Amino acid sequence: MEQKPKLLYEDLHGLLEFRGIKQGKIAEVMKMSYNNWYKTKQNNLRNLSINEIDELAMFLELPPEQVFSLCYAIYKRAWFERQNEAVAAEPTTH
Repeated sequence: MEQKPKLLYEDLHGLLEFRGIKQGKIAEVMKMSYNNWYKTKQNNLRNLSINEIDELAMFLELPPEQVFSLCYAIYKRAWFERQNEAVAAEPTTH
C-alpha cells in the first residue's frame, strides 16, 4: 500500500510560516485589511469566502482544494477544542 508523503505543514498557518510569507501580504492578496485578516485568524478562519480562498490559492500557486483543506484544518481543530472544553465543563454525576 502506497503511503502519502508527510507534509511539512499541517494547516495554513504552517504553510505561511514555512514559506516565510508575511501576514500583511496575505491580507493584501485576499483583498482585506490587515485588521480583518487578524480578526479572521483569531476566529479560526470561520468567515473566509470561497473567493478569498481562491485568491489565496492563486497567490500560493496551489489548487484551491488544497488551500481549503489547509484552512479547514484550522477551523476543525478549533471546533474539536471547543467540544472538548464543553465536555470538560459539564458537571459529573456519580
